[in-house]
Amino acid sequence: MDKEFKIIIADRNRNVRNLLQRELFDEGYRVILAGEDRELLRLLHDDDTADLLILDPDIPCHVTLSELINLIHGRRPALPIVIYTFFSDDLNYKDMPGVTICLEKGEDISLVRTMVADLIKKYYSRFNGGGG
Repeated sequence: MDKEFKIIIADRNRNVRNLLQRELFDEGYRVILAGEDRELLRLLHDDDTADLLILDPDIPCHVTLSELINLIHGRRPALPIVIYTFFSDDLNYKDMPGVTICLEKGEDISLVRTMVADLIKKYYSRFNGGGG
């Protein structure tokens, strides 16, 4: 791929942000970090900020998570969002368009790494005529 894909990681935990940043950077992605909802929304103001968002459902937020996802999709309708969480119960946003759930397994991020690669491949194919 010629395009450098950019991922925003929005997580309340600095250690998780750093782990994901390190691992995804090693995969060749440019990674931008956010620790709370307002910072994330500022980053999304620029259309070129990101190709994918990894979002912690417990990120410090001034609105509900569903409202935050709606705000994000209002600014960037095609942005894929990966909800990265330990818990799968009470995920009332799981049926929202463009949202994928990835269950966290401690420091093993192989599942999120695979999911990101698959979503980026789908994104790349959609905007570049099927190449990828």
